[in-house]
Amino acid sequence: MSRGISTRVSAASIAGLESRWGKLPEAEQGAIADRLAVAEKGDWKTMSLEEKRASYYIAYGEHGARNPKDPNLTKAVMAYSSVFVLVAFGMYAWWQTQKPVVRTMTPEWKAAEDARAIELQQNPFQGAYAEELKKQSK
Repeated sequence: MSRGISTRVSAASIAGLESRWGKLPEAEQGAIADRLAVAEKGDWKTMSLEEKRASYYIAYGEHGARNPKDPNLTKAVMAYSSVFVLVAFGMYAWWQTQKPVVRTMTPEWKAAEDARAIELQQNPFQGAYAEELKKQSK
């Protein structure tokens, strides 16, 4: 092994690594991980217990994607989603009250339309004239 590469990781850099890992700069995290990776390639019996713990934590610890979920995150997402849905429903309900009544959708218009269909004898199979024919045949 070359003397230029140190396989030992300083005890100070890995002491309490679990609590400090998220606060370390990314460059320092990479340097520690690289030094531990080199040490792992050697004999594991020569590694200290702290080095083994640090190696295990870097490989499998609760950081990055394995970070535990924030319990308040679910509540916050549900709260914001509920507010959004309620605001959207409120806007929709308000919009429905603001729409003008279409004159062709009134009961008077429908009655006049049915009367005109009967007068012109439109569609004897279904519709207003068909109902009129059923009434006359009885």
